[in-house]
Amino acid sequence: MAPKPSAQRKTKAMSGSSTSRVSTLKLDTPGTCGPPAAKRQKLKPLSFEELAVHVKKVRDIRQWFVEAFEGGPSGRLRKYRRILALTGPAGTAKTATVRVLSRELGFDILEWRNSVDDRFSRDDDFDPDAEHRVEYEGLSEKFHNFLTRASNCRSVFGQPESKPSSLPISSQASRTNDSHISKTAKRQIILLEDLPNILHPATQEAFHTSLEALVANQSSSMSPVVIIVSDAGVRGESGEEGGPSTSWKGKGRDTVNIRTVLPPSLLMSPYVTQVSFNPIASTLMKRALQHLLTTHFSQNSGIQPSKEVLDIITESSNGDIRSAIMALQFACVRPNPGFELPEKTKGKGKSKKGNVNARMIMEAVTRREQSLALFHLIGKILYNKRKGDPPSQSASAKDRERDRGLDAKLKDPTKLPTHLREHDRKASRVDVEILYADSPIDSSLLSLYIHQNYTQYCNELDECEGVMEWLSWVDSSGGESWQQANPHRFHLLTLGTMHSLPTPVPRRNQKAYKPAFFDVLKRERESEDGIRDVHEWLRMVGPFTFLQLQHLIGLLARRFGYGMDAKRHLH
Repeated sequence: MAPKPSAQRKTKAMSGSSTSRVSTLKLDTPGTCGPPAAKRQKLKPLSFEELAVHVKKVRDIRQWFVEAFEGGPSGRLRKYRRILALTGPAGTAKTATVRVLSRELGFDILEWRNSVDDRFSRDDDFDPDAEHRVEYEGLSEKFHNFLTRASNCRSVFGQPESKPSSLPISSQASRTNDSHISKTAKRQIILLEDLPNILHPATQEAFHTSLEALVANQSSSMSPVVIIVSDAGVRGESGEEGGPSTSWKGKGRDTVNIRTVLPPSLLMSPYVTQVSFNPIASTLMKRALQHLLTTHFSQNSGIQPSKEVLDIITESSNGDIRSAIMALQFACVRPNPGFELPEKTKGKGKSKKGNVNARMIMEAVTRREQSLALFHLIGKILYNKRKGDPPSQSASAKDRERDRGLDAKLKDPTKLPTHLREHDRKASRVDVEILYADSPIDSSLLSLYIHQNYTQYCNELDECEGVMEWLSWVDSSGGESWQQANPHRFHLLTLGTMHSLPTPVPRRNQKAYKPAFFDVLKRERESEDGIRDVHEWLRMVGPFTFLQLQHLIGLLARRFGYGMDAKRHLH
């Protein structure tokens, strides 16, 4: 017979039955973070001056919170301010904006976090004879219970003092209510950022049902919900653009975006407000980083990174302030010859070399998806270096010696017959096998980059035609799935491109560009989303008669200034 659990163990079992880890009731509570978290707490923005977000976007979000708590000037908007969806790339200060507003307006943040219950990780917890046995609660049920309790319960702690806002607000209605908010009962919002696995159909259905039930509850005590969804970028790999058999209704369901997080019934309703964040502008980024440097070095000694290093960090971060702050921390760890101030270096060449070293290090720290290796790969293919090619003017003596040693090891290819003389090429300095082993991308993404950049390296149309022929052949070889794809596509694409390009490739300050495929695919999906919205709206409102549709188009024409062309298209 199993021994009876002690009172201490019973207490532990009961205390571990919370539905989730509800956090962030206070943003600056001391003693709750370890060393890594303490560093993040130091760098978090505390005011709007430290936020690298456009002031108009912050103003719109603040206005939404005021209307969600107070109802606006008429008091009737509160029931429509139920869900705020913040979308945009990662590292654009979406969460930081909410936390800064919580300090200004004085509301709590109840945050859902996915967690694994350690009560079910021990074998004795599943003992049928154990008296401390508790019932298992699935993640979907746990999330539903958390949402229900968090939206109806309030904090038992006192109301902290809210700081007055330094944000300029244009309307008088949005400037009001600060003192009123601090005098009323404690406000709170529900923050959903660490979302469940909504790509799983059953989990997604349960998630949507919980949100719909939350909106359907018209109680005045309901807490508003803020959902943060970071964009999931595409890599241009096979299948991401959708095959010919894929309908527009089925595209985009394999990534987490606002349309997989929210059901169509809510997305098209007045209860959801969506605010999209853009990558942070370089001016705002540089201002925020400079503020961090000023704050840090006012309390600590050391060598401050130069303005050139700050510019490199801003440029390499691609609008991601989280990545930029990590790079800035890396630059401040210890003195490095590549990070010295230009006036402290002796000689023009040394200063230039130091800046080059700083750029290489910062790009290695901040850029994602091994972009340095990617552009190095593209350069090796498109510059098409072969045995006996003259060295470039910028090549150092060490590079020239290395090329001569490599040429000495290369064997000359077999002479081709007369009728194939046009395909005669010198031995290539590029080892395709090593290139394939070190490549961070697949052949489909490589073909996108070659297609975008190859014309800069050609001298004649015949050379462009040769590259296009290989791109077309590789693109059409194999089926839509990876099981049917040609396993030699990388080698065929690389060897075919180098065979078609001139040798030596003339240097014209060529630059590698990102494929236009990504922007085109983004616009295509936005257009498909618009069609899907109209389709869903027509399904909800019911069938239209011809006169009703003509009247609707007339209203839209007068509203947006289309004239009578819209009506003529109806006929």
